[in-house]
Amino acid sequence: MIKRIESIDFLRGIVVILMLLDHARDLFHIHSIDQSPTDLAATTPPIFYTRIITHLCAPIFVFLAGSSAFILFQKSEDKKQFSQHIIRRGAWLILLDLTLVNFGLFFDIRFGLVLVDVLSAIGFSMVIIGLLYRCSSKQMFILAIGIILVQQLLFVVQPTFLKPLSFLISPNAFPLPNGTLLVVGYPPISWLGICLLGYSLGHYFLEKTNSDFGKLGLMLCLLFLVVRYFNIGGDSPWQIEGSWIKQGMSFLNVSKYPPSISFTTLTIGIMFLILSVSQYFGKKWIEIVSTFGRVPLFFFVSHWFVLHLILFVLIFNQGFSLADVEFGFQLSRPKSFIGLSLSQVYMLWVFVALLYFPLCRFYYQWQQKRKNR
Repeated sequence: MIKRIESIDFLRGIVVILMLLDHARDLFHIHSIDQSPTDLAATTPPIFYTRIITHLCAPIFVFLAGSSAFILFQKSEDKKQFSQHIIRRGAWLILLDLTLVNFGLFFDIRFGLVLVDVLSAIGFSMVIIGLLYRCSSKQMFILAIGIILVQQLLFVVQPTFLKPLSFLISPNAFPLPNGTLLVVGYPPISWLGICLLGYSLGHYFLEKTNSDFGKLGLMLCLLFLVVRYFNIGGDSPWQIEGSWIKQGMSFLNVSKYPPSISFTTLTIGIMFLILSVSQYFGKKWIEIVSTFGRVPLFFFVSHWFVLHLILFVLIFNQGFSLADVEFGFQLSRPKSFIGLSLSQVYMLWVFVALLYFPLCRFYYQWQQKRKNR
């Protein structure tokens, strides 16, 4: 049996907890529907930074998926069997995302809208890794950097002949013959670069020290400062005018859809910095956070249903009926529904996280017993 890598579980735990905050804000905040948290003309610093800190979730999830695949590859005696397993795993994640996860998102049994989410991006990347399993880490690294740079260039230039394939590098939507609207929220090629980068650097989790994590994290954050300062990272130029608070928000307002170079270097850099100081968190806190990170798929799939159940309770408590709820994009709340303030969203976040801790621990223990049998 492959021994779990505690640092990966710890990082995934942080990501899972932050993801819960982001989705709680998205579903419950009073202005989540009519205002973008990163619209500097309308947002406030608390709302803005609540959104920005959750930018860590998707890239770290995708990066660690690649690193985990590398570790599995290193410990597999039969490399061909590894390839087949990773390809099957990737296909399963895509199927799960397009069915159960989408139902949890919209509660629409007709699937009038299907969102290609981060789980599909990871699944696609797993399939590609399974096909390229003969490539060395160095080759994977070169390919990852090439994809990150080229997709950024193509997104900026947007050549006409590539428009039919633009969904591979930027968000897009396609009406299907049966009336379903297919929305590609996570372009597969854009996120493939981050996953392959995680695969190529997977050896860091096996042989590097906290000091090595810190050096790499600082290098990536420094690279972010350079590309962002000179506006060469693929984002909208940051504003120099206004208060220093607005300037700081503008500087950190990097593009996630698709992930820009600034976005990638900042988030992955912070990830390695967190690893470098993880020794100071204490074993108890690391164990608590890792409990969430050991079962990320269970959490990701199920938390949509838990959050929506709570949303239904609030909707009905305000006097609305099931007929007032539109089961479609974002499971639309009634127009006069009174959402939660940001402080209330944070309290709800803590409540659901505490609720999930024993569930995650129980599910992991059940998984281990099942494997042992």
